Amino acid sequence: MPEKHDTSASQSGTPAASPAKLTTSYGAPLGPWAGYTFAAMPVYATTSPHQHIEIVDLPAFGELGRAYRLDGRFMASLADAHICHECMVHPLLLAHGNARRVLILGGGDGGSAREALRHASVLEVVVAELDAQVPAAILQYMPALADGAFDDPRTTLAIGDARDLVDAALACGEHFDAILFDLTEADGNAASLHDAAFFAKVRDLLGPRGGIALQLGAPWYEGAQVRRMLDALRSVFACVLPMTAYVPLYGTQWALAIASHSLNASDVAALTENSSSVALQGVRHYSPTRHAALFDIPPELSAILGPIGS
Repeated sequence: MPEKHDTSASQSGTPAASPAKLTTSYGAPLGPWAGYTFAAMPVYATTSPHQHIEIVDLPAFGELGRAYRLDGRFMASLADAHICHECMVHPLLLAHGNARRVLILGGGDGGSAREALRHASVLEVVVAELDAQVPAAILQYMPALADGAFDDPRTTLAIGDARDLVDAALACGEHFDAILFDLTEADGNAASLHDAAFFAKVRDLLGPRGGIALQLGAPWYEGAQVRRMLDALRSVFACVLPMTAYVPLYGTQWALAIASHSLNASDVAALTENSSSVALQGVRHYSPTRHAALFDIPPELSAILGPIGS
């Protein structure tokens, strides 16, 4: 496995100039034809070899309003980052029941690793993050996102292209019980990590009962892109289960999915034994009583997301 990397903060960024912090308007695109704005106070900015990274404070979210942006797109805030992380991690790991090895593609803010590490069965989490300056900035300015995940001895932070790590793992015959796509959106630099060819590679990395979880985007505003990803997933995996959750930072209903050959993560009855696990202590959005609602696709989105199990 890759060596652990130093996540100390880079000194190349630009902290905010004054305690007063001038309020600025930041656009939040929902797709090519829609968007909205946040009033925000700049905290830090830097341009890495891969992207522009910004940390800002959003008064709309109060004390938990600190957020980060990559190349002008909001990624996560302290107020609501847990929603996507919990929805990707817990239904999949609870359905598996004994996940030991977890691979996170992207995930440089540590949120998905934090949730995976709640499960006592998990012995190893590999975070394949392209840009070393993302975890460095997050650990300096938003450490609550990772909440110690990168200090956990079970975590390995592998800096480099996720495609290379997947190829190397396949060549070595490695397997993972769960693979989480915690990447930038599929219409940008991560586009080639959201097509059928890459999904097939990831499928071959899964052990028995293994599955993947990923974000699809905004079905109301990016319907064609969301549908393309689902079609690609369904061409590779036997069971593809879309989910939806409202994410305040994104300003819309957000779509996610779990894909597997053998797991049905929507089956609430199958989760009974694991759902009371200590793994769920401290979660803020997911709960067993809300589990079924995640997979209850509203009729107006069925043309894009399809019915359960389709």
